[in-house]
Amino acid sequence: MADVYLCAAVAASLAALWIAIALAPKWSLRADIDARLRNRSAKNGKPAASWLGRFAQWFTTRAAIRSDFRELESALDITGRNEQQIHTLYLTLCWLMPALAFVLGFVFWGVTGGAVLAMAGFLLPRRVVRAMGGRAEMQQNLESIELCHMTRMLMEAGLSIERAVRLAALQGRQVMPHLATRLDRFNRVIASGADRTAALDELGRNRRIPVLRQYASLMKQSGTLGAGVSLSLDQIINEALHAERSRLKEATGRTGAKMTVIMMAFMLPALFILIGGPAVISVAASLGR
Repeated sequence: MADVYLCAAVAASLAALWIAIALAPKWSLRADIDARLRNRSAKNGKPAASWLGRFAQWFTTRAAIRSDFRELESALDITGRNEQQIHTLYLTLCWLMPALAFVLGFVFWGVTGGAVLAMAGFLLPRRVVRAMGGRAEMQQNLESIELCHMTRMLMEAGLSIERAVRLAALQGRQVMPHLATRLDRFNRVIASGADRTAALDELGRNRRIPVLRQYASLMKQSGTLGAGVSLSLDQIINEALHAERSRLKEATGRTGAKMTVIMMAFMLPALFILIGGPAVISVAASLGR
């Protein structure tokens, strides 16, 4: 038994020596880099990452969590949140709330109640996040039509693309509240000295916002189109309005179909009772005599 303890102590000593020589310098360098990045973000006016934000960023990089986070990251990104808020919101909604629901259900309703609440807490937040992303995409697609209108007007007045987008972001926040965050990001990228093509690629990267994607593609070709940009913007606006009218017609048709099903489910039995009720009563009275 003493030999076993001696071997275990030697193995633990060798492991501690390996950690001190090989891993400790890497950990120290990583800690210094993180501290410098936090100080730089604080100097630039950006809020430094809290302990919850740092834990959320570490948590979402785990191999078992990464694929699930990637599925919801685009839906959270489209809402205009920054990277830290995306990680924190994912951790809170998709993991902390289900764990809290399981604990409360286990305390008040036992194992079955805890399991049911944990399942509901695990599935519902993901559906809520996807619904939030879908609504934000639809809203930003509509706001992109207003962006096309404002850009056409400003470019016809002689402004460049950068100035037109900057002025649209400043003056159009009332009509483009969701899209303004993307325009602000575009303006920051341009102000940092990046190429306009790269900034436009970042602006129109989401394929589920077709109007904004077409707008970004058109702005990249503005140098060759010249005065034809206004005509192309008009074409994008008309196509977007036609697609929106078609979507509204489909939504109206689906609503009418749902109302028809509801009427059939509730009105047909009442109609049968109204028509066949007297006959059934007469037959029952005859049989009773």
